Amino acid sequence: MSSTIKIKRICEHCQKEFEAKTTVTRFCSKSCNSAALKQKQRKIKIDESNTESLKQKENIITQDIAYIKSKDVLTISDAAIYLAVSRQTIYNWLNSGLIKGKRMTNRKVLILKTDLLTVFDNNQAYEKPKAIKRKPITEFYTIEEIKDKFNVANTWVFNIIKKNNIPKTQYNGKTHVSKKHIDKYFEAKDRDTANINEWYTVQELINKYGLTRDQVYTRINRFNIPRKKEGRFSRISKKHFDEHHFLKL
Repeated sequence: MSSTIKIKRICEHCQKEFEAKTTVTRFCSKSCNSAALKQKQRKIKIDESNTESLKQKENIITQDIAYIKSKDVLTISDAAIYLAVSRQTIYNWLNSGLIKGKRMTNRKVLILKTDLLTVFDNNQAYEKPKAIKRKPITEFYTIEEIKDKFNVANTWVFNIIKKNNIPKTQYNGKTHVSKKHIDKYFEAKDRDTANINEWYTVQELINKYGLTRDQVYTRINRFNIPRKKEGRFSRISKKHFDEHHFLKL
């Protein structure tokens, strides 16, 4: 007797909904099953290749360190590897006189290993770094105040807060957002829009791309597309909207 059970599932490969006959069916068709298997095998090969490359890199570094330890005279790069610091740090020490070095050419400086180690001659007891005291946030906007002041939508405000990790708190059942951080964000946004010369109106976007007004604003909010207000009308950056209009929501 054939089963009449129809279970709604989402194909793990193409993400389309289909009717499955069992609760453990993962793919909507043999082609999706095959494609998913190939994708898995490809990922395994890539991971193995990356692991091998990492091991080769580690072996090279180990060999370099062993070679550097055997030398008495070091280049800037050698010194940086030997002490596990950046090349710029070595240059800073040379320029400040903390260590000595000999300039052989415009591009080549040599350092005696014994001179390099003088950086530790005046060691003092290690002191734990002092914790940075941050000033408490005392000024906040409500969401409504942000919407009114900067003429933005409710959803857009929360997207910006989340995307930029802007501090917020709850008070009397309302969300309050750091005034300093919001002002700083919009100051930077204003500087960015100052360099934009071509703009769409909302109606122009509706006509050009066949979108509804809600779809236009959804794209603006999702992709953080620059816009500005001129009187009662919003102007949307032509360059930025054209770059993102084809992306699926």
